Amino acid sequence: MQAEHPVTIVDMEAGLEHLSRGTGRHVHTLLVVLEPYYKALEIGRRAAELGRELGVPRVLAVANKLRDADDVAAVRDYARANGLPIAGEIPLDDAIRKGDLAGRAPIELQESAAIAAIGRLAAQLVS
Repeated sequence: MQAEHPVTIVDMEAGLEHLSRGTGRHVHTLLVVLEPYYKALEIGRRAAELGRELGVPRVLAVANKLRDADDVAAVRDYARANGLPIAGEIPLDDAIRKGDLAGRAPIELQESAAIAAIGRLAAQLVS
């Protein structure tokens, strides 16, 4: 499906400094990554708050590096408690690590469960 407007995806480093500099001022959707670790969850929550303060119209979470049902439940509970809708859930996938060690881009990993989940998320976001 062809988007009616160009889509630009920017993967910014973890933390809040880039948002505080106004990087997100022309952003339509901000995806904050929530990993099942307390510090990562807190940074995601603060990034979402800052995105909302900057006027980003749509702030969504992506649950990432999920190892098991406990990780899924922890991230979902945290997101729900903090008003963060989860747009997608990406499993921890050793194929990503192995591909990186082999110098392969993640998009090349056809057999990767994580890449399949990212593909579904991307399709959902642009539709």
